[in-house]
Amino acid sequence: MHKRSSAKTLVVSYVGMETQEVAVQPVLKVVLSSGSQNIDEVVVTAIGIKRSEKSLGYAVSSVGGEELTKAREGNVVNALSGKVAGVRIGQASGTAGGGSKIQIRGASSIGGNSSPLFVVDGLPIDNGAYNADGITGNVDAGNRASDISSDDVESINVLKGAAATALYGARAKNGAIVITTKKGSKNTKTFITVNSSTRFDKVSKLPEFQNEYAQGTYGEYSVKNLNGWGPNIAAAAAAGTQYTNYKGEKVTLQAYPDNVKDFYNTGMSYLNNVSVAGGGEKTDFRTSFSSVNQKGIIPGSDYNKYTFAVNAGMEFNPKFSARVSAQYVRSDSEGRAAQGSNDPNLLVPLVNGLPRTIDIHDIKNNWVNEYGKQIPLDPDGKSNNPYWIINKNKYTNTLDRVIGNIILTWKPIEGLTISNNAGTDFYNESRRKVYAKGTIGENEGKFQTWELNNRIVNNDLMATYERTFDDFGIKAIVGHNINQIEWKNNNTLATGLIVDGLYTFTNAKSTSPKNYYEIKRLMGVYFDLGFSYKSLLYMNVTGRNDWSSTLPVNNRSYFYPSVSASFIFSELFDDGLKDVFNYGKVRVNYANVGSDEDPYQLAFQYSAVNSYFLQYSITNTLPHNGLVGFTGPRTLPLANLKPQNQSSFEIGADVRFFDNRLRLDATYYQNVTTDQIVSIDVPLSTGYFANKINAGKLTNKGVELTLGITPVQTRDWKWDLDVNFASNKQVVNELAEGLTEYTLTSGWSGLQVKAQPGESFGLYGTGWKRDDQGNYVINDKTGLRETVNNVRLGDIYPKFTMGINNNISYKGFNLGFLIDIRHGGSIYSGTVSSLRSSGLAAETGVDRENTNFIEPGVILNADGTTRPNDVPVKSMQDYWNHVSKTQNTEGCVFDASYVKLRELTFSYALPRQWFTNFFIKSLDLGFEGRNLWLIKSHVPHIDPESNFFGIGEIGEGVEFNSIPATRSFGFNIKLTL
Repeated sequence: MHKRSSAKTLVVSYVGMETQEVAVQPVLKVVLSSGSQNIDEVVVTAIGIKRSEKSLGYAVSSVGGEELTKAREGNVVNALSGKVAGVRIGQASGTAGGGSKIQIRGASSIGGNSSPLFVVDGLPIDNGAYNADGITGNVDAGNRASDISSDDVESINVLKGAAATALYGARAKNGAIVITTKKGSKNTKTFITVNSSTRFDKVSKLPEFQNEYAQGTYGEYSVKNLNGWGPNIAAAAAAGTQYTNYKGEKVTLQAYPDNVKDFYNTGMSYLNNVSVAGGGEKTDFRTSFSSVNQKGIIPGSDYNKYTFAVNAGMEFNPKFSARVSAQYVRSDSEGRAAQGSNDPNLLVPLVNGLPRTIDIHDIKNNWVNEYGKQIPLDPDGKSNNPYWIINKNKYTNTLDRVIGNIILTWKPIEGLTISNNAGTDFYNESRRKVYAKGTIGENEGKFQTWELNNRIVNNDLMATYERTFDDFGIKAIVGHNINQIEWKNNNTLATGLIVDGLYTFTNAKSTSPKNYYEIKRLMGVYFDLGFSYKSLLYMNVTGRNDWSSTLPVNNRSYFYPSVSASFIFSELFDDGLKDVFNYGKVRVNYANVGSDEDPYQLAFQYSAVNSYFLQYSITNTLPHNGLVGFTGPRTLPLANLKPQNQSSFEIGADVRFFDNRLRLDATYYQNVTTDQIVSIDVPLSTGYFANKINAGKLTNKGVELTLGITPVQTRDWKWDLDVNFASNKQVVNELAEGLTEYTLTSGWSGLQVKAQPGESFGLYGTGWKRDDQGNYVINDKTGLRETVNNVRLGDIYPKFTMGINNNISYKGFNLGFLIDIRHGGSIYSGTVSSLRSSGLAAETGVDRENTNFIEPGVILNADGTTRPNDVPVKSMQDYWNHVSKTQNTEGCVFDASYVKLRELTFSYALPRQWFTNFFIKSLDLGFEGRNLWLIKSHVPHIDPESNFFGIGEIGEGVEFNSIPATRSFGFNIKLTL
């Protein structure tokens, strides 16, 4: 029997609304009005600490779960595109289940990648993207943050600066993505929610081809050449001339304009989630099952991900409670295509390189003969049939992953809370890459398998004391953290298959196993001391000391502090001014953080190897004649390695007007990183390739603006417009003494991404020689442009990014669309290079018959003067081969700016009263689309977002035979039972 309450008034409140007190009555109707001056929104920050938004002295951007599921992505990282100022997302490819790269406030390191730390319910998790192949036949196997189901996410808080992430220590020097998963609610009836989407995926941008010329060279037909430099198709057909095709048949030439378009499938994506949630007087729970099933645009490719999640809490008594959060993920894929170069399994160059006279449907039906042997695309057997690769050389992988933690909370006395968050993240992934017997380039056949294991164990023990003294408040936190990461990589290469199609090690003439194991441990203690005065002034001081297992004993301990403050100056306004200027806050912070190194970099490490190299390209495997082999380190270890150091300063303001209908948040920041841990080249006479040292200084500074406007707000109509803008300027201030440039990563034929003092990271390669007026200098013998080596060809990062998000609602209807903008930066396209040099790109068909084409430019005379170029090129084939070949990098470097319609949704929520006496509580129907329209681009033939380098690489701005990006659209249904 429950005791009846004697309360006479009821307090009704909601985040962002005026709190009201009303008299208790049997039936109540309470309408809350906007109350931005009372905003006290709770934000989850580092180590899972919850703080009021107004108390934060640093920038935090939040994206709610509802926003993430408007147009769901299989990869939750992509859902942040264009929605958070200072955060850049780059998809590696259009591969089903492909990975995405994320960067916050620019690259902060010369010696390693700049990916942020991902945290789920207080547990740091892995977001790796292991690439076993480098630039040779790389398969995009995704990034591990994509394992998180967007339907299980309550909110994502982006911690950008070092002050915001200081309590995480070195792991979060590049920012943190803090994910909070959905929970149930106490005293709530159990309810079921279903969210289902069906989407169609198509290539977002295909190359534009010429359809006038067949394969050959200098206008003469040759079935051996897979290009477009042959005779005019229409003229040859009109003359009745017949030519031999790839099958040895005599045919009349005919163009097939859609031979590339018809290769790609219309992919299908099915995203489904079912959740059950509820709670009792002392408990709450939510369980969820999610699935993502994709059929890729590449024929025969698919990706499947299944996630089971549970989040449950229990209050045992007023002083002790517990919460468990766990996710099990199972994913598998088949038929993911290789990217890059120098690999027989590359599909994109084969498909894009099809002569215009080859029918894709014909080769689809003629990829093997009656004996099961491959029918190649040329009579010499130098080019694989793409359908041989699709049907015979399938890349497969499976992954099992568990992410889970338990949080115990004890409140022994008033104001004191002791909690312990213990968790683990581990996964096992199996991969297999196959080259069937008869594959051109690997005629004997081979396969390779990988067994990848990663385990993170993390524990945070934390005590919090909070107390208020009249107008003053204090909140003190002390904690201890231990974090351990283990990584195993066992892989075996099997070559020389005996029986075709049997991929077992006993079926190989030779097997070469290799195994690797590493472990890294970080221990830390930290404190966070916060002070407040009324609702006017807040200040936080933090400190953390870490001990890293990867640094020398005398340098493994390092301390980093932070201080932040916020001043709510609107609390000083009178009520009249507050009616217009509702809320005003300024914030400032400073932080210093350090970072360590990968394991086993301090001393000589000898590694077992499975192959060795001899001069004249003779390569052999180990063991050989019973002998095993080891290799010493290529990089000279540095026994006195010091932690990398970063200092960060940030200042910002948050103001809101007219009942919160005009909102502006502005931030300026500067991050300076010193003691960069880098490897510099040394003479080979030393016995090493490089020497690891502490050197270099790198600065990132920029501004972030977020503007929110509600132009229309009536009883039935509401229009919210949110604009975010970010500009980051990166400068390499200095490198090691005597070092004028540092190669971050290399591409092909001289293409490199480098760091150079006074510049940001940029593309370098062979450029065009120009005179003082910028004119091309032309060779007086060939009529072609002269070249210069090692030229800076542009920044790899944009000058600014912008997102424009609109949300318009009318009664139960809702329309939302997001425009994503990038301005500046450069990209090199290997796909464009291949298309142009082979004479297949549309522009190579222009002036094909012109025998007197003269490139605009100047010729340098012997006396030092110049004259306008008057030397015609020999042919357009020579011109395009020269302008676009990979050795002449600048010919295929473009402005990477773009404007995209990133997201579009339209939904209708059926009136709730329709379901008053029905088992369905609510039903929403909608249309959703992503990447629907490339509004503006300066890059021909490919999507300007294409990026070959994955999240584990420093470099950007390079595309090479990448799987085309996709646009998707479909339908969604949400219902609550």
